Amino acid sequence: MDIKMRRKIHRFCGIALSACLLLGACITPALTGDAADKLSGNVAEETTATRNEKVSRNDLEPASETDLLSEETGDKTGGLTGQEEAGSTPKDGKTTPETETKDDPVVNEGETDDNETVEDEDITKASEEETEPEELKENSFRYQNGELISEPQALSRASYPYAWQKVNGKYMNSIGQVIEGATKKGIDVSHHQGVIDWEKVKKDGIDFAIIRCGYGGDYQSYDDRYWVRNVTECERLGIPYGVYLYSYSENIEDAKSEAAHALRLLKGHKPAYGIYYDLEDENTTGRVSNTTIGTIAKTFCDQLSSAGYKVGIYASKYWWTERLTSSVFKNEKWSKWVAQYNTSCTYEGSYDIWQCTSTGSVAGINGAVDLNFWMGDPQNSNTSTSIDRNIISSTGHMQDDGWTASVQNGDQIGVTGQSKRLEAFQIKIGNGYGDLGIRYASFVEDQGWQAYVTSGKTSGTTGESKAVQAVKIQLTGSKASNYDVYYRAHVQTYGWLGWTKNGAAAGTTGYEKRMEALQVMILPKGAAAPGALSNAYKEKALTKGIGYEAHMQTYCWLGEVMNGATGGVTGQYKRMEALKIKIQNPKYSGGVQYRAHLQTTGWQGWKSNGEMAGTTGQYRRMEAVQIKLTGKMAEKYDIYYRAHVQTYGWLGWTKNGAKAGTEGMSKRMEGIQIQLVEKGKPGPSSGQTAFRTK
Repeated sequence: MDIKMRRKIHRFCGIALSACLLLGACITPALTGDAADKLSGNVAEETTATRNEKVSRNDLEPASETDLLSEETGDKTGGLTGQEEAGSTPKDGKTTPETETKDDPVVNEGETDDNETVEDEDITKASEEETEPEELKENSFRYQNGELISEPQALSRASYPYAWQKVNGKYMNSIGQVIEGATKKGIDVSHHQGVIDWEKVKKDGIDFAIIRCGYGGDYQSYDDRYWVRNVTECERLGIPYGVYLYSYSENIEDAKSEAAHALRLLKGHKPAYGIYYDLEDENTTGRVSNTTIGTIAKTFCDQLSSAGYKVGIYASKYWWTERLTSSVFKNEKWSKWVAQYNTSCTYEGSYDIWQCTSTGSVAGINGAVDLNFWMGDPQNSNTSTSIDRNIISSTGHMQDDGWTASVQNGDQIGVTGQSKRLEAFQIKIGNGYGDLGIRYASFVEDQGWQAYVTSGKTSGTTGESKAVQAVKIQLTGSKASNYDVYYRAHVQTYGWLGWTKNGAAAGTTGYEKRMEALQVMILPKGAAAPGALSNAYKEKALTKGIGYEAHMQTYCWLGEVMNGATGGVTGQYKRMEALKIKIQNPKYSGGVQYRAHLQTTGWQGWKSNGEMAGTTGQYRRMEAVQIKLTGKMAEKYDIYYRAHVQTYGWLGWTKNGAKAGTEGMSKRMEGIQIQLVEKGKPGPSSGQTAFRTK
């Protein structure tokens, strides 16, 4: 008989023994007096202990080979005697199943009947199941056997019409009093909230979320079953989030396993609010000494900190004052999250988050949810900060759909999941922000980088069926130093790329991939990014990448445009004063040379590869240009260009060093377009004269 079969038999016999003992207890004569009282007290004590008993470590790990052998020899408690193993006869004279052999089939050695096959399968299954831990049940001030306590407090009931809402810029408690120091409102969630509509949550004034990743040690079965969905949705929508793990630790080894659990689930994620260690379970952590709790917390937090995460501790006010007394909890680098279901938090120490109620109501969540407030100056915190959503409004122009509805700070511009190109967008600063302004530019399919436009104007194209492929966004004005503008692109094939900020490129160039959506968020200077600042821009070497930047009257340098886009400003009677031209990522050796014809001074000398032709600060107009390629680039490409000139508008196209513009006519250049064309392929043509002279 193999070990698995012997363990099955022992297990079955143990059940039979328990039944016999129970039967015996039922027929024991009634006890009276002190004996009865003593027995009653013991039973009550045992019941309480059983009710509060934690799942043992033996339940969490498979039995060792030594344990199996001990069971076989009957050394472990509960081992059966020979008499018990053979079966027994109850008082009614009926035999147990073990003694009834009359109808048993005869099985020859080496043969296995169907019943034995099934039994073997059961034994194998039971053995496999023993490698997985049993589900742990939360027991604390807010849980009973894994179930949320329905009414844990009375003072959190929403007796005020605007309970826990922002009124006139201030957060209110449940009875209409201002919560002093509260700067942001958030929620914490787990599988208890089920499937959450995070878009509705975001629109309901929620600034951040703390998401449970799991509970207990590093077992996949202890992962929160909604962790992946919740964290993915927060990242998709740009909702700043933190993470917590519910602890059942009783010693250092438990804490190490829980740290490993959190680190496994955090791979690929960078929560702005860090990782919180949830210390509240009365049946496990609550049974050890205060010193041991401190050691447990330090073990967990040190491992998370070493991995680069900001850490914190969650506990009730009672635990913070009575159980978390170890000196390790004075670590100022650890964030404090205090739970006290009341109209105010009366904890006397400093803390970052106050969990004020478990009966909050938020759009997108069915049933109650915990509400939290971030306390203190948001600019001095190391977390991402959501500010007034009205600081910007934005809209996008989508393929087939036209202009979409206006959205606010942090909301998505465009449409994902429909394979439609974003063709243009507009961003506008709201009222009440002084001279804060915004400017933005698009890299457009077949055109390259357009010139920057300012608040409320259109970047991109409409009616041309061309996709925006990349963007740059910057804040302007004296108030710009108070903020950062973050943005990211949703790109064909790649999905959401990473976040970037303050004028850096987002999206792709050279890959011919359409942008489908854009997310823009303005945050206070120094606040953490809403997501990972990596992989925001993909650039591929261009075979026809020519970039150029014009210095214009009034506007100064306008920013680089590329591949046929308009450099300068047309229709505003502004003179072009200087020009820079550069081949972007040239595939071949060589470069570009160019020179300008200036008011009063005539033709300048040749400039090359990004040097300035023309003048700045001298108020002199450019009147004409010459542009040519050098080296291997001249063998492989032609360079075409044309000038926009006062009175005449766009003149004709010319190429490879010929003159474009006017000479001797006192006419200002106002704009320029330049293109690289592979040798042998047709270039742009307008049939007009490219150069005029008196």
